[in-house]
Amino acid sequence: MRRMILPGLLAVLLAGAAQARSVTDLAGRQVEIPDTVRRVACLEVLCYQEMFMFGADDKVTQMVATSPPWMQRTNPRVAAIPKFSGAANVEDLLARRADVAFVNVSYGLTLAKLSAAGIPALVSQPPKWPENAEGFAADARAMVRLFGRVLGGGAESRAEAWCAYFDAHVAFVRGRVATIPPERRLKLYYVRGPKAVNTQSRGGYFNWVGELAGARMVVNESPMVGKGDASMENLIHWNPDVIVVGRQYPLGLVLDDPRWRDIAAVRTGRVHSTPEGVFYWDGGPEQVLLLQFLAKLLYPDLFADLDLAAEIRAYYARFYRVALSDDDVAKLLEGRSPDGSRFNPMNN
Repeated sequence: MRRMILPGLLAVLLAGAAQARSVTDLAGRQVEIPDTVRRVACLEVLCYQEMFMFGADDKVTQMVATSPPWMQRTNPRVAAIPKFSGAANVEDLLARRADVAFVNVSYGLTLAKLSAAGIPALVSQPPKWPENAEGFAADARAMVRLFGRVLGGGAESRAEAWCAYFDAHVAFVRGRVATIPPERRLKLYYVRGPKAVNTQSRGGYFNWVGELAGARMVVNESPMVGKGDASMENLIHWNPDVIVVGRQYPLGLVLDDPRWRDIAAVRTGRVHSTPEGVFYWDGGPEQVLLLQFLAKLLYPDLFADLDLAAEIRAYYARFYRVALSDDDVAKLLEGRSPDGSRFNPMNN
């Protein structure tokens, strides 16, 4: 015998069904999220930068504690967002009524805990390191598009605008460096810090950005994948032509250590700071600016017409809605904070 559903009850059921939608995260999981997302918990370090880029930072209920140099200068409101270190507290997430949480599967707060609490969790960083430059580029686009889908509305068109910018600049740089024979490409090593031997190795984001910029990444000769330590023996053997020091760590990590003095980059004065912005440039959407910085740093004659200062100013105006002064851009390019300092207070 079929049961009759009262019209009023049917309307309620239909309305409830319309309030949820399904999104596929970067781990390939189908996640049911509210139709309208009003509150977001940023439980992985790249989340805030994405939310700010989409003009949705006012939705962030809490975020991982981190201190990239231009985060607060570009958005003073970030100071009021509650921060946490380690694993977020589930009770706190519930109290702040997070509609969704963006997570990295390697972080302490597990997907199971969030699921048990009824908080939709989306893996927003790829769970595996990319295997080649094409995979890295695909992951970069997928990360931005995921936020666009979750936020909905105009965010999806913003995501596509960023992807078009990314693709255009990758094509520009790759087209130029394609003329450089493999044996003439400069050997590059990245100091991630806090020690000079701490680096991103094969598969790491910086590795693929460097390769796209025309570098021979010396860590590709190591079996290490992801993040780790290089040995001084290997570094002396690799003898990089250029060294870049990231995350606002001092160049003295390399220049003041006598073990590095015979390495080519030190002998020829090619040890440089990387710029840092709303997040450190070795992760997140600003990697497209890192690509252009590295290309010009490695091959200044080939990219003589690339005005990095103008590119950064235009990027911040377009994607962050922030007007940088000439002084701001100069400091940012030198890896300095708005006050002119260069220091990583979190040692991370």
